[in-house]
Amino acid sequence: MYHAKRQGGGRSTLFDSEIQMTARSRFALESELRETLRTSGLDVFYQPIMDRTGTQLESAEALVRWQHPERGLLYPRDFLPLAEETKLIGLLSERVLDQACQDVGRWIREGHTHLRLAVNLSPIQVEHPQFVETLMQQVKAHNFPAGNLEIEITENVIMNDLEQISQKLRELASLGVRIAIDDFGTGYSSLNYIHRLPIHTLKVDQSFVKAIRRGEDGACIVNAIVAMAHGLKLQIVAEGVETDEQLTYLKSLGCHQVQGFFYGPARPADVIGKTLGHTPARAVAF
Repeated sequence: MYHAKRQGGGRSTLFDSEIQMTARSRFALESELRETLRTSGLDVFYQPIMDRTGTQLESAEALVRWQHPERGLLYPRDFLPLAEETKLIGLLSERVLDQACQDVGRWIREGHTHLRLAVNLSPIQVEHPQFVETLMQQVKAHNFPAGNLEIEITENVIMNDLEQISQKLRELASLGVRIAIDDFGTGYSSLNYIHRLPIHTLKVDQSFVKAIRRGEDGACIVNAIVAMAHGLKLQIVAEGVETDEQLTYLKSLGCHQVQGFFYGPARPADVIGKTLGHTPARAVAF
């Protein structure tokens, strides 16, 4: 049944040995994930979001990692779809946010008061009736300043229920939380909702950034998004920056912040903490 659904639904699929092996593997991974969540065995890494000069760490995006005893280091794409399908995503996200508030909250108290924590939220979380209350309870439990938190959601989440999501986002914004649209340009891009909602940041999807080469259409899309963000007075973050050519082009457009392997991969908290500890506040280089 699940195999047929993943193929798009409205179809039938014959059960065979390959599906049986996949089902067994999936069941084993689900059991292991449940046990890992019970023992808090997940790690939180941080992807630096730098200013366009590359000299200041503006935000740290919290990204979950799972050090599996047999499969090695697993990335979100390896287990988040399963977590969403099995309704474990809420507990998983709660654990990630708890750890991230502790880590980034400590760096803020150490003097990096400008530093923001960026966290991705799943549709299941945002659509929950108690979403705002649950999120703010976690933030307050760690004495984390709401003004240093930026939540990242996709356009699809907003368009699933524009009226309800709008109300929740306005409530969060009134409490100081910043709102970012992740992977912008790949979903239901609409000037209407951007204008109506308390959005602070647009994150240009990395697929467009990768296409910044002479003659490719991706560059035109980046041009349009950055120009629109400037017109609406929004912050713009370019994801997936890997080359000097991309960075130079984005600088020329006036892109505010960049994120990607150009400044290295996501790192554990102790690595980020050491870097912060050896540099003055607001002058963190990677």
